[in-house]
Amino acid sequence: MKKILVPTDFSSLANHALRTALQLAQRQKATIRLVHVLHFPLSDEETAPGVVEVLPVGYLRQIKQEAKERLQDLIAKEGIMDVPITPEVRVGNPYQSMVRALKKEQADLVVMGSKGVTGTREILVGSNAERMIRFSPSPVLIVKGKTDLSKIKNIVYATALHNKEQPVLQELSKLQHAFDAQLHVVRINTINNFMEDPTVREQLKELAKSSRLENYTLNTFSDIREEEGIIHFADEVKAELIAISTHARRGLLHLLGGSVAEDVANHTKYPVWTMSLQPSSESFVIF
Repeated sequence: MKKILVPTDFSSLANHALRTALQLAQRQKATIRLVHVLHFPLSDEETAPGVVEVLPVGYLRQIKQEAKERLQDLIAKEGIMDVPITPEVRVGNPYQSMVRALKKEQADLVVMGSKGVTGTREILVGSNAERMIRFSPSPVLIVKGKTDLSKIKNIVYATALHNKEQPVLQELSKLQHAFDAQLHVVRINTINNFMEDPTVREQLKELAKSSRLENYTLNTFSDIREEEGIIHFADEVKAELIAISTHARRGLLHLLGGSVAEDVANHTKYPVWTMSLQPSSESFVIF
């Protein structure tokens, strides 16, 4: 892991994400790109420069300079001397801007803060975090608050036993080794998606072998809904992190099938690491 992208809106949740990224960057000797997006309706320096140009003379320059100064103040307050942090201010749609920053930097990980839910589905900067979970070609780490990475010793990986999961598990193994943690691979059995335990065990063994996993356990767990089962299993094994792959469903498929990863990220207290099963070129879809 060489580059970590951290979006910030200067909120306390975004600050927690930055502190988490700093811990990980220290462990991995990585650099951080800290990005703040100035969002004006229908404005984007790359796709709609004419809209930006009609802003009052000097106004855009002034607020960009103020944002740069806030980023520098944040780095001075939160930064660690041996972690290189590069600030960047962008103008446009937050999600689209993050996508472009990812493509430009070829970041290995995105670290974002999340509110979770309190009766309604809410994630930091609206649906932008959910879109990053759904479409980012790089892994995404969602944190819910203060996160001490030194305490992550048990990671739950929820598998759908999909034939494209090996690259996801191989990438997750890098994080597992960085934490010196044990990986608990689990397949959730539900009424609507049931498999007999002997069949699940054989497929889990094959997945672990093909992914060359180390220091792991293989598990089945039954619950009413998959996302609830993942969280309940994480509680049972006293996990500190949940990991899950995403299918990058779009449009009607997403509305009908939903996203287990997004539901888990919305409802759990644990940090959630996600990675798309889709190739990078297919994952960058901008709405």
